[in-house]
Amino acid sequence: MTGLIGRSAGGGRLDEMAEAMVGEDWYELESASEGSAAVGVLEHGTRDPDANVVWRGDGLLGVVYGVVSNRDRLALSWGDLFRGVADDSRDTLARLDGPFALACVDTRAGAVHLATDKAGSRPLYYAVGDDTGAAGDDGSDEVAFASELGPLAAERADPTLDARAVGDLLLFGGVVGDRTLVEGVGSLPPATRLTVDDEVSTERYWEPAAEGLAPSGYPDRWLADYRRALADVATTAADRTLWFPGDADSRIAAAVLADQTPPVRTLTCGRPGGGDREAAARVAADLGAPNTQAHGDPDHHLVDAVADAVAATDAMVAWSAVEALTYVTDGLHEDADVLVHGDAALDAATWAGAIGADDSAASALYEHERVLPAESVRDLLATDADPLESVEEVVAASVDGPAERTAADAAGQVRAATELRSRAVQRRQVGTRTLASGPLLDTAARMPAAYRTGTRPISAPVGAGTPPIRRAIADLLGSDLATIPTGPAGGDSTASRDEESDGERGATGDAYVRRYATDDRFRRFVDDLLDGVAERAPLDDEAVSALHERLDEGELSTFAPVAALTGVELWARRHVDDDTAARGRSAVEV
Repeated sequence: MTGLIGRSAGGGRLDEMAEAMVGEDWYELESASEGSAAVGVLEHGTRDPDANVVWRGDGLLGVVYGVVSNRDRLALSWGDLFRGVADDSRDTLARLDGPFALACVDTRAGAVHLATDKAGSRPLYYAVGDDTGAAGDDGSDEVAFASELGPLAAERADPTLDARAVGDLLLFGGVVGDRTLVEGVGSLPPATRLTVDDEVSTERYWEPAAEGLAPSGYPDRWLADYRRALADVATTAADRTLWFPGDADSRIAAAVLADQTPPVRTLTCGRPGGGDREAAARVAADLGAPNTQAHGDPDHHLVDAVADAVAATDAMVAWSAVEALTYVTDGLHEDADVLVHGDAALDAATWAGAIGADDSAASALYEHERVLPAESVRDLLATDADPLESVEEVVAASVDGPAERTAADAAGQVRAATELRSRAVQRRQVGTRTLASGPLLDTAARMPAAYRTGTRPISAPVGAGTPPIRRAIADLLGSDLATIPTGPAGGDSTASRDEESDGERGATGDAYVRRYATDDRFRRFVDDLLDGVAERAPLDDEAVSALHERLDEGELSTFAPVAALTGVELWARRHVDDDTAARGRSAVEV
């Protein structure tokens, strides 16, 4: 897996960290060292030459995984950027747009600075002292950091699964906040910096303004911010392709990029729950944008794809959330070098528009973003970890303002832990560009309620209708793209998560439930992993067995909890189990 690695001491072990990362034949490692400290980035090389940087100077080591998309407009050299991060990191970081994760080791002051971009587009994990195995030149605890959990888990004397993190994975479909699946290894949420000097401290260096924006002129402001954000990331990749399922939001991106020379290429791959090939082809033709209709290799089995996805995401997100799973784990690198995501996200947190002044942001976030009810999560855990504590912590870390604004900001943190984290699977194959622009994120978070879904009781289900903002943007673009139907039945492909039964939600889970019933190899694969995870702490064996039985009898409406648990078991066999044979074992052999 591409990504950054580094440590404040024991730099000679950087190659060991690189070897512990998921790799491909074409990956290249760029690194630098200063004294006992070292940093590096594993990258796609000539496939994505404009991404990633390793810098050394003035006693500093710096590494960026991704791109600082507005660096040219800010007229910042890499030296100025890393010196700013080391000297006044909050102010410097607040000016930067992603997508990136970065690290700066200040060997002069014996300090380490880590940061994620404002959207949380790329994971960044860290461990301080204890099992990291070395001390800095000044005797301080060593800091080790990486974009994957594997290199950090490998250094733990006794890696143990974190019960709260497993609960988050079941509740939201991804691990939220500052936890990881491994106790003692932390994660940085969006727009967060970590500083380790005499102490360890974290701070959210940027957040959207608490005040809402007036409806008048709002669509023009959103579109202007979106144009700039998309243009910034597009210019960081000479050979770029737009990920183009053909839905309403991706066609907005295509329309904005349509006047570029040469025309942006578009890539469409049908997938469960989305990816309308016919609509995508029609839109691309209208815009004069070349469109590739991708198809997964029938010889690349779903079982192999799941194993690849779990390795790329460290099981920190349910693998069922990965778009076009069998294609992006195998054939994607043959069709693109750098994949741009339009990320209009105009249907994100539409439910926030229904929150009244006296409503609870935490209750709304739980009601609309959960995958499983908290009671079901408690049943599956053998510990007393309360999944609702994570909901409260996410809300507490969000902007302090009206409940609607707080909830929308909190939903962005959940999106980083789920949808954005799942894109690591694509980054294993190609470079990616996610929109992580401060002005756009600020404008989107402050969207007037009238442009979300309108006012309704908080307990009422939110329908799948088009948000008013999407229609307003389509009108401003002045195209006929909005008249082309989307989705398999001609409706909008954005389905309500509240339409699932039994309190369980998941956009594509039913397709995997059907696959389990009809594909013998996939069934044996899932059965083996569920049997294994039932015996693994912190899971309750009886509750997992009961879930397994419901799956076997075709009673599950979503595959998400099964994907979460099987991912944990597969990853734990490779990175947690103390038996050498068990660590190397792969259920793919089933």
